[in-house]
Amino acid sequence: MSERYGENGLVVVAINLDKDRDLAQAFLRQFSPPFIVAFDPEGKTAEAFNVTAMPSSFLVSRSGRLVYSHAGFDLRDADTIEKQIKKQIKEEMTK
Repeated sequence: MSERYGENGLVVVAINLDKDRDLAQAFLRQFSPPFIVAFDPEGKTAEAFNVTAMPSSFLVSRSGRLVYSHAGFDLRDADTIEKQIKKQIKEEMTK
């Protein structure tokens, strides 16, 4: 999604909650994701967003408003998530 919608303003930020940052860094060096990965070993971000499942996704508007959230991972949900991203991009472009 980052590569597909980045030119429309979508910024993907992954929050890694692993306590062992070295393991996460090794993984990131191997796979080089095309988005920002931030580290929060204390879990404050997950607490702030009331994360109940991993992974969880949150779509936040440019103004900082939470517009969509999704808990867990299932490829069958990808279309629904992408529709929400497209909808938000369209709304942001009409402002």
